[in-house]
Amino acid sequence: MNLKIVPIYKGLYGWRLLLTTKDKLHLFEPLKTPTQLKKLHFLQGHDWPDTQILKDNDFQVSTSTSYESLFNMLVKGRGDAFPRSILEVDWELEQLADTHTITTVPNVVLTYPAAIYFFVNSKRDDLHHAIQTGLEEIHRNGQFNKLFSRYFAQTIANAKLAEKEIIKLENKHLPPLTPVDNRTLWFTPENNQLDK
Repeated sequence: MNLKIVPIYKGLYGWRLLLTTKDKLHLFEPLKTPTQLKKLHFLQGHDWPDTQILKDNDFQVSTSTSYESLFNMLVKGRGDAFPRSILEVDWELEQLADTHTITTVPNVVLTYPAAIYFFVNSKRDDLHHAIQTGLEEIHRNGQFNKLFSRYFAQTIANAKLAEKEIIKLENKHLPPLTPVDNRTLWFTPENNQLDK
């Protein structure tokens, strides 16, 4: 196996649940297509890569330089939805429990290719080789998926993806070497290899 680039979270940062306020849940009930979603207003961080991805897909986006203020903007009605990775949303909802206002949209999830990688000093070929060799080996022997399952199976289950309309967006900002065609490196509900 020769894996030059390995997305270490199998693209989970590109699976985005929508935070909204309970009084706006009715806006999302009939939505099943990107065109319908584009009528709503989304919130994102000013310089986050996700902001440009949403804009590239013709979504209406308002931004803030402050992470905390995005939740305040949502509560005050300055946006309809705040997309958050399924790796982030459980913790954030726990922190927001006292507001009794913010919740997740139960019937829609956004997804686009997004990867997190290990980076090392360009002078450390030895370290690069060791990490690459190790990642290739644990993919080959199945340990990568076992670790992935141990840390993320519950998070994925909590997202209830089978109950949601999956809206796929384009990400024009992926580096050219991103291995988007290697399905074994990416999580999808259909290609869920958590325990294999």
